[in-house]
Amino acid sequence: MIKENVYPFIEEFESAVLNISGWKLTPGRPYVTEIGELDQGDVASIIEISGDVQGAVAVSMSEGPAVKFADAVTKTTHNGVDNEVEEVVAEVVNIFVGQAKRRFEKIAAMSISLPIFVRNGKFSRPLSDNNTRYICIPYRFNEELEFVLSIAIK
Repeated sequence: MIKENVYPFIEEFESAVLNISGWKLTPGRPYVTEIGELDQGDVASIIEISGDVQGAVAVSMSEGPAVKFADAVTKTTHNGVDNEVEEVVAEVVNIFVGQAKRRFEKIAAMSISLPIFVRNGKFSRPLSDNNTRYICIPYRFNEELEFVLSIAIK
């Protein structure tokens, strides 16, 4: 994974969260997963990438932060993870991966899937490449762990 391939996703993630919710996130220390593992939390949204650049990008979190984030975005109160919370989590991933894709278009052909929403680590289908390590960046808002951004790019 080349840092030039990873940084656009990090920058666009931080920008999208700030623009959508007003939250300025503080990144923690990155770590790398074991082969085939993905830190999924209670809820996650994943987009697969194909073309000249291949891999997957995911955002995962616990249920509480997912609900708080959806509350901030929609300006309503949710009592748990419902359809609207799922849509907000999936849409933020769709937005920032789409923005990163635009940055790559000048140098590489890239296609992105629709977001896959995952609850409690149960995927509706396997990722196309389960032999990958993810670079994971934990993010905090107001000193609490809120999100984990996971990126696997080839």
